[in-house]
Amino acid sequence: MSLFLSMLLAGVLVGAIYGLVAVGYTVVFSATGVFNLAQGHLVMVAIMGTFYLTQIQGMSLWVAWPAVIAGVVALSLVEERTVVRPFLRRPGSFGWFISTLAFSLVVEAIVLALYGDHPLTAIPSPFSANGIDLGPVTIVPRRIAILVALVVVVIALEQFYRRARWGNAMRASADDREAAALRGINPNRISQLAFILGGLVAAITGLLIGPLTYSDPTVGLAYTLKGFIALAIGGFGSFRGAIVGGLAVGVAEQAINLYGDPAYELLGGLLVLLIVLSVRPEGVFGTKSLRMV
Repeated sequence: MSLFLSMLLAGVLVGAIYGLVAVGYTVVFSATGVFNLAQGHLVMVAIMGTFYLTQIQGMSLWVAWPAVIAGVVALSLVEERTVVRPFLRRPGSFGWFISTLAFSLVVEAIVLALYGDHPLTAIPSPFSANGIDLGPVTIVPRRIAILVALVVVVIALEQFYRRARWGNAMRASADDREAAALRGINPNRISQLAFILGGLVAAITGLLIGPLTYSDPTVGLAYTLKGFIALAIGGFGSFRGAIVGGLAVGVAEQAINLYGDPAYELLGGLLVLLIVLSVRPEGVFGTKSLRMV
């Protein structure tokens, strides 16, 4: 039983990482209809940026964090302006699918050129790495911080969408971009704000998960893929769905690690995705789209 509980807890904590990536996806998608396939690479940039500032430049963590957040948000804005916005001007265009993927590959190539393809030491964290025994399970503050961050970020975003003027504008733009423009809502501003928030979520994710593993320039694709699987499970456009989807992927992966072959852990999330889509094609918290015929 203790082994199962440990596996379940590990799955929840790993799933919180995927949930945060899925939240970043959701912020951008819900306002623009774009799946930002560079979301995981923005997380990677946050990890590698923190490594560079703290381990190479010797910068204090409290100075490095704001710098990394600003840098990742700026990179996200560059992506929005150069490879996303041109396609938003063309109704029905899915060119952003290729352009965001290409952007992610360019980012990874640049980071690989700077650091090489070998993992580097983990970045520091303000949270303790010492475990706290709670009966059959042990919790580590560094890992719990990710789960707490996921919940706080989702609550903050939901409140922003409900109460803030710009949040309401983002919801209106998501419902009907052209109608929102007719009401005086600038679609370019909405797109920029969505990518600012998406970059902010990616930066927070990278800062929190960097201390748990080696700083690796090649992890971006893995986070992009697993975050997207979590997004599809939970339902496109749903923040709570992002939480559920992320936790489902994390628990499924840890179950395969415990009872099967860790080499096939990706199958865990894919199996959950297939099961969910066979029952609810729109995802757990997704809504069915209505089409006029």
